[in-house]
Amino acid sequence: MNNTCKIKIKINANEVDYNRDYTLCSLLRDFQEAVDVHALATRLDGDTMLKEYGAIWILTHIRVDVKEQAKWHDEIEVETYPLRPGILRMEREGVFTKNGKVFACLSSEWCLLDKASGRPRRPEQTGVSPDAEYGSEMVTDGYGKYNPSYSESEFVFSHTVRISDLDINGHMNNVAYTRLAVDAFSSAELSVKPKSFEITFKAQCFEGEEIRVYRKEENGKYFVGGIKSDGAKIFDTMFTF
Repeated sequence: MNNTCKIKIKINANEVDYNRDYTLCSLLRDFQEAVDVHALATRLDGDTMLKEYGAIWILTHIRVDVKEQAKWHDEIEVETYPLRPGILRMEREGVFTKNGKVFACLSSEWCLLDKASGRPRRPEQTGVSPDAEYGSEMVTDGYGKYNPSYSESEFVFSHTVRISDLDINGHMNNVAYTRLAVDAFSSAELSVKPKSFEITFKAQCFEGEEIRVYRKEENGKYFVGGIKSDGAKIFDTMFTF
């Protein structure tokens, strides 16, 4: 397949946790780095979308399946490629390998929004070619269906969005939401690493806004959600251990 991108990474001290394990947030950052490299090569990068089409990329859903842990100093390869676009939704896969063996897989959903109106744009209206080469199937086990509700007894902590949380579009970065979800667990609880992780992004959040983080457990799965002080749900996550 020609429409793909591979980057090599040596996991450094900033990408691991207290057990020297490659973190979920680092995995998402490295995936987005590979996506950016590929987007630049195919002229689908954020700057081109904004300047030529007045559109911005929005990431709406991620699933990660973890087969084994990567560690500090491991040399890994991240490969990414798109699936065939839908009417509005676009999907992109990520495969993480070390020593030629897959240790994690990632599926993601994206869309393009008109910068001025905030309305979705069709892929073919924004330079996404229907004739490009595309992958045929997801590399993960697929997205789950979950929409948990939370009670105040399940409140964990609150977070005020700071400047270090913001991305190039001026709203809270996708990885920053994931960091909040991970922080709903203790180090003792995360001594057992999740086998799968999903996050659904439901609304944007901006500097100065407060996010209240909740956590609950149902049928062996853990759900962590973020809700603004006005009651709007920002994100939901699901962890399977």
